[in-house]
Amino acid sequence: MTASQTVKASTATRRRPRDRRAQILHNASELFTKYGFHAVRMEDIAEATDVTARAIYRHFANKQDLLSQVVLEDQDRLLMAAQSAERSETGVCSLEELLTRMVEASLESLRLGPLWQREARHLTADDFERVREGTRRIGGAVRRAIEKADPSKSRFGADVRAWMAVSIITSPGHYDRSLSQRRLSPLLVSAALAAINTPELASASPESRDAPAAEAPVANERPGTSRREQIIAAAARAFRERGFGGVSLDEFGIAGPAVYRYFDSKADILSAMIIRVQEWMALESSRAMHHSASDEQVIEGLVRGYVRIATEATDLFAVSVTEALNLPASAAERDRRIRQDDLAEWVKWLRTSRSEVTEADALALVNAVRTALNDLVRIPHLSRHAEFPDELVACSMNALLNTPMPSARSGRRRDE
Repeated sequence: MTASQTVKASTATRRRPRDRRAQILHNASELFTKYGFHAVRMEDIAEATDVTARAIYRHFANKQDLLSQVVLEDQDRLLMAAQSAERSETGVCSLEELLTRMVEASLESLRLGPLWQREARHLTADDFERVREGTRRIGGAVRRAIEKADPSKSRFGADVRAWMAVSIITSPGHYDRSLSQRRLSPLLVSAALAAINTPELASASPESRDAPAAEAPVANERPGTSRREQIIAAAARAFRERGFGGVSLDEFGIAGPAVYRYFDSKADILSAMIIRVQEWMALESSRAMHHSASDEQVIEGLVRGYVRIATEATDLFAVSVTEALNLPASAAERDRRIRQDDLAEWVKWLRTSRSEVTEADALALVNAVRTALNDLVRIPHLSRHAEFPDELVACSMNALLNTPMPSARSGRRRDE
């Protein structure tokens, strides 16, 4: 029998596995997370699953349908955890119990955070609304638990803390984990509780707790004369709304030849945006280290600088968070090194303030808090409030400085 005949015979006798649909979903989730929705073809998912693209269409109508099922199945785990806690047999569920159940569900749905953050905009309108409604229900469950535990919290204060907690809980999908699940799980619960227990700002007086919070001043978008800056601003809005892969140069509202006077390609524009955010971050880090009165205050300066950029240049900041995977290889490697250096700076100064915290625990805390900041600055009903930046800083600092460490029995992750 020839080699080709052997392959054919093997293929002929191969039975379709019962979990084929689950395998497809798992591989699609991994690929969408690593490369982005637009960069992944159905053929890529088929190859990863060892099937033909035609076989995938037996289970899913198209790539959008596949993305929808990936996100919805992961989200359902968190929804079920939140709802089961609210419907506990005793009728009483502590805030800590709710968060614990949600962390357990999140660690089984690691791709939900990155996919919702980056790829949900590629869903159909109906599926996007369904996922967004599910997200609101998750946040609402946490907010109600916060208000039940502390009725003095304002609606805005409870909302900020609820979404901080949800983002902290779902943060592990955004970074490589060096901690075992046994140690990471209680750390995330404690960090979420620390953010929730942050005292509200003094300006949130008792008589104003039920009144709408003051809105932040609307930034004046004065058009400049620099064509390069006009291109960057238009591209930032477009990339944030539709993603790098979903935008062409013709959609910037600026004639193509004018674009090429300043940039060689669409990828060149993206690189310029991300380099700008990197330089701003470097400036804020330098400011924190030079202007802080003591070593222990540097970490707060780093947090304030991060929040300042995220809230004042939200389009550029959002693009740096969601579109970096579309950078050319050399630029992507440079971006990865710069982000690692920036994280190391936060870890160093956090451990300066908390010498008892290990480097691995500090890295997990920093990643969780920064993920929450990346998420919350892009929630419109929160970011429009004047107190929002200061609330973000306060909740972040409480999570960083007052999260109790898990017991020594919980160890670091080991490679089996």
